[in-house]
Amino acid sequence: MQEIIARIQYRHIHLSAADVATLFGHGHKFSAPVPLSHKGQSIYAESVTIVGENGMLDGVRVLGPSRDVTQLELSSSDAFAIGIDAPVRISGDLGRAAATVEIRGPHGKVRRKCAIVPARHLHVSDATAKKLKLAHHDVVTLQTHSGTPILHVLVRVHSTFANEFHLSTDEAAIFWLETGDVIHIAPEL
Repeated sequence: MQEIIARIQYRHIHLSAADVATLFGHGHKFSAPVPLSHKGQSIYAESVTIVGENGMLDGVRVLGPSRDVTQLELSSSDAFAIGIDAPVRISGDLGRAAATVEIRGPHGKVRRKCAIVPARHLHVSDATAKKLKLAHHDVVTLQTHSGTPILHVLVRVHSTFANEFHLSTDEAAIFWLETGDVIHIAPEL
């Protein structure tokens, strides 16, 4: 049985190169990156403030590298707290993202329609996907260490991915999971 590590996703933002220049200044070099488990991805010490209709979130960390389009990932509780209706979406599906938010950095600010609650998903490497007979965008059921099923988990396959289950802080609380907990793909019924 393939063991998968749970990783709680905290609020964070992926910025486009143009938004990095506006928020942090042209030519800004981010702090020494702290590598994430997925090859080539990292987190920086820099952060931004997100302003919604009813409040703001300070200290939203920037993840790299830059993307073509800015994407803000929040929990449902975060979105509710600042008064935005962030839908659950697959990462990158910004065509149906939430209402516009203001993003403030130390050098400037931008307004973007970019907020989502990321759908819970299972990252697997190409090798693991082949071994488990999984394909990109399959949907599976996972099982916690206590046997609780986690339904409707989207599979994402890429050669740079570590084998991890990503879920929001709200969902982690529902399933009593913490980063580092081991889960499994549930056997077929």
